[in-house]
Amino acid sequence: MVFLNSVAKYRRLLSPLGIVRLVLMVAIACRLMMPDCGVAAGERVLPDAPWITAPSAIVVDMATGGIIYAKGADDRRYPASTTKIMTGILTLENGDYNQNVTVSSHAAWVESTGLWAGQSMREFEMLELMLLESDNGAATALGEAIGGSEAGFAAMMNQKAQELGMSGTHFVNCNGMPDENHYSTARDIAKVAAYAMKNEMFRRIVASPRIIMPDWEKPGSTYEAENTNKLLESYPGCIGVKTGYTNAAGGCLVSAASRNGRELLCVVLKSSDMDTRFSDSAALLDYGFLCAENGLAELPRN
Repeated sequence: MVFLNSVAKYRRLLSPLGIVRLVLMVAIACRLMMPDCGVAAGERVLPDAPWITAPSAIVVDMATGGIIYAKGADDRRYPASTTKIMTGILTLENGDYNQNVTVSSHAAWVESTGLWAGQSMREFEMLELMLLESDNGAATALGEAIGGSEAGFAAMMNQKAQELGMSGTHFVNCNGMPDENHYSTARDIAKVAAYAMKNEMFRRIVASPRIIMPDWEKPGSTYEAENTNKLLESYPGCIGVKTGYTNAAGGCLVSAASRNGRELLCVVLKSSDMDTRFSDSAALLDYGFLCAENGLAELPRN
């Protein structure tokens, strides 16, 4: 009886289905005991990229410019308030920190601003307000002060974009409000963000979860301006950079993080909503660090 049971067992084992199961078990055991089983010596295995809602995204090694991940990276998109990265770096390069900027009626009427016509504040405080709270009026007022007009500043923005090799970008305003002639790409936004992050003052501002600022409605008082970038307090090592959102643009985020001496930059455009831009970015940064630690980054061709 024992003999018959053994024969039956081996027949089952040697049946087509049994052989498939056996091969699968051996393969799994091989993978568990030797993670590189089946991989040639020196060959690296790229981990599976995460699923994200954003149709356009890129992850870049900031030290080398190496591209770790790209998805629709050259597709034109509305950049929303990630536009303010360019506004911010041009302000730092061409403005005067201690100069007072007066808010024009045009800047005061821009959507999503807490400023009013005739209000005056230091240029540097207006820069902080723009980069942390993403105030659209502050961006417009800075552009008018430095470029003479919003159109004049947009010309400066486009000139800088050309210098940085942002071939898929065109600006018409300082704040990123939707306009069919105001567009960029994930790859281009990564270029200006990497450039801006080389400026220590810009880097310090965008890395701040909150900043104490003068309360212009209550002279002599202060308030705590909070950064719209939630990753600064939820993603370990996050060091910036800038959020963006409009109905047309969807959820946009440029984020940067540092881990073990390596800095990565991530751009997501048109994530499904304001929250998924953060989860998309966190997943891509995790993936990026995993790849970067294994030397998996493609150097740009230009």
